[in-house]
Amino acid sequence: MIKNIPYKFRKTNFLKFIIVKVIISIIIILGLIMLFPHFVRSTYVVTIANKRIVRRDNTETYLIYTQMEDGSLKVFKNTNSLLEFKINSEDVYWGLTVNRKYEIITYGFNLPLISSYKNIIKVYGIKTVQK
Repeated sequence: MIKNIPYKFRKTNFLKFIIVKVIISIIIILGLIMLFPHFVRSTYVVTIANKRIVRRDNTETYLIYTQMEDGSLKVFKNTNSLLEFKINSEDVYWGLTVNRKYEIITYGFNLPLISSYKNIIKVYGIKTVQK
């Protein structure tokens, strides 16, 4: 009876080790999935067509409707992002003027079926030459 005790300890330690390893792997995978959109960046030159504020569950999402240089329409969101150190989304929203050209830098994916749009990080105004 006594000679089986070390085997039981090894088995329980092994199971605890496997469980801890699986939990750590799941946490790492979820962290990478959450950070992945921040690695996909794009720069666009757009003309602001319209703006809208969507309020849901006491949070505000600013939607920016734009026209691209080739004439296609695209929607971007403008929200705060702690990972990007962006806390001025309201200022950016109110600073954008309809029918003006801007260069915008975004991150993320554009999946309209699930209402997921690229988030605007920075906005630069473009001077237009008047005739």
